Amino acid sequence: MATQPQIVEQPEQDPLLRCAERINASISGVFSRIDRLSQATLQIWRGLQSAPKARDMVAGVRPLIDKTLRDAGGLLQGGGIILEPGTLQDKEMYAEWRCLNQAGRITQLALSFNRKSESYYDYRNMPWFTRPQQSGRSGITGPYIDLYGQDMNILTFTSPLHLDGRFIGIAGIDIISSRFEAVLIAHLVRLPHEALIISEEDRVIAANSARFVAGELFAQAGFHGGQSRRIEIGEGRARWELIEYAK
Repeated sequence: MATQPQIVEQPEQDPLLRCAERINASISGVFSRIDRLSQATLQIWRGLQSAPKARDMVAGVRPLIDKTLRDAGGLLQGGGIILEPGTLQDKEMYAEWRCLNQAGRITQLALSFNRKSESYYDYRNMPWFTRPQQSGRSGITGPYIDLYGQDMNILTFTSPLHLDGRFIGIAGIDIISSRFEAVLIAHLVRLPHEALIISEEDRVIAANSARFVAGELFAQAGFHGGQSRRIEIGEGRARWELIEYAK
């Protein structure tokens, strides 16, 4: 007599872990675009016998930056590379940073590197530059008010550029916080309890509850009482936390 095969029920995966996986995939999708910019930049160096000039950056990297912005369907606000001072032959400071203007067209972000100018932009002390430089790791900075003159809150994703072990700058992408918040909320609303994501700076990035406001400090968010679970997210490239709160 033939026996019927036994059906073994697989335990359902923890909803919080499943949510973390989806969020990690969204974060990784941004960094994969940055990785392509990094590879293109390093190829320019390796194809030359001496340090490149600004025109090499324009010819070798700008088309890929523009394509990256176009292919993202409006998710990305800007992106490019910013180099360690003294890296190029003909420029002390250099940024090949492209962005969407208010009309939706891709333009060069105008930055002044004239130290005598009132609008001098010294990126050497900006967190999105210094953190990859000092840690050797990727990261996400923000939200903070943008440089685009449009009063937007921005998240900046950056990765260090290393050539033969030497730091030569960063590759990065800017995303308007509310756009990435919408991506994250689509994952958070699947959870059965209130949940939110906080940044390394302890600011709320996104939440599935109206009582948490993106950009506010988590300590001021009124997240008290009951039980909570925390999971680090970002797969080592961002130090964010996913928190679920059960009353």
